[in-house]
Amino acid sequence: MGSRRPLSIMPLASAALEDVVRIAIVPGIGPARLAALIARFGSAERILSAPAAAIAAVPGFGPEFARRVAGAGTPEGRARAREALRVLAEVGATAIISDDGAYPEAFRALPDPPFVLYAAGDLGLLRRPGVGVVGTRAPTPYGRASAAGLTHELARAGYVIVSGMAKGIDAVAHSAALDAGGATVGVLGHGIDRAYPPENRGLFRRVREHGLLISELPPGEQPLAGNFPRRNRLIAALSAGVLVVEMGEKSGAKHTVDFALELGREVFAVPGPIASAASAGTNQLLKDGARLVTSARDILEELHGVGLVPQHADERRPAAGLSSSTPTLPPVALAGDELRVFGVLRPDPRHVDALAAEAGLGVSGTLAALLGLELHDLAEALPGKHFKLR
Repeated sequence: MGSRRPLSIMPLASAALEDVVRIAIVPGIGPARLAALIARFGSAERILSAPAAAIAAVPGFGPEFARRVAGAGTPEGRARAREALRVLAEVGATAIISDDGAYPEAFRALPDPPFVLYAAGDLGLLRRPGVGVVGTRAPTPYGRASAAGLTHELARAGYVIVSGMAKGIDAVAHSAALDAGGATVGVLGHGIDRAYPPENRGLFRRVREHGLLISELPPGEQPLAGNFPRRNRLIAALSAGVLVVEMGEKSGAKHTVDFALELGREVFAVPGPIASAASAGTNQLLKDGARLVTSARDILEELHGVGLVPQHADERRPAAGLSSSTPTLPPVALAGDELRVFGVLRPDPRHVDALAAEAGLGVSGTLAALLGLELHDLAEALPGKHFKLR
């Protein structure tokens, strides 16, 4: 499979993008300071032309930091930005800001949304529903198997799997999503031109080619410890719910859980053996009220809604005289993609690719709709990604 071209919706002109990047790569700038500068001066161009004294007058800026920002307006600042943009182009990445149509709506609700996102891969994944999967960097075989199995089913159901590209549960989740033919987003705590940890280099290539990598940190940024807790708020924001698989008592995954709760997201946890240190934090989450998960259906029913009580199967068969190719009226209220996919289902099995083509949807969207129809007991999944009307 070839690399996907990034979605480009109303991209900035190259000169305007260069101006934004000149400010965004100032060391220590951060989204809050960037927002304060934009609020004070109105545009990147005006910030670059502002004297250091005017920048220092902005709350939160002192003389030293104002000097750094003013330096972005110099020829040296332009050269640094052009080098960053060259690196982005070299790794097949792009930069988007909050005014771009590709910018995820979920980030706008954050108290400190990224001003610039660096992305490589399919930006369309930012518009699809996601489930975050997080956990320990040193999982047990039980944790690996649990994460792989649950993620495979969630990806097959059409959810984008969102995680942090770390070793352990993160890597298992990203790999399982891709192995299922699904989609995944890796949120990085370093520059998008880097692969960390090094042993995940192959996984970075796979996600870049068949999913999406994003970072709010500029090219060249090292994987510093302080970057990862902030990275976790982006994982939570992109997710309708966060699944925790094996988390110790002191784990970075707890930051993702805290952000998820602040954002009103669902938190799911896989129970572990009571004597397992790897599950001590996960079991505590369950005591604190997280949703206990023993199958992907537990998550899907919580996020998708439990199916309505079905009528008897024989009441849903085509009336006498109707051929198997005649569409059947749904016995429950359906809307959107579920209604479109129901309209192309037949009593005879059909491959998901054929259903997607006739419904005018992508395969992932069709699978998500089929999951809803299965929960309504209107569709039946068969081996080989074939489905039929129940």
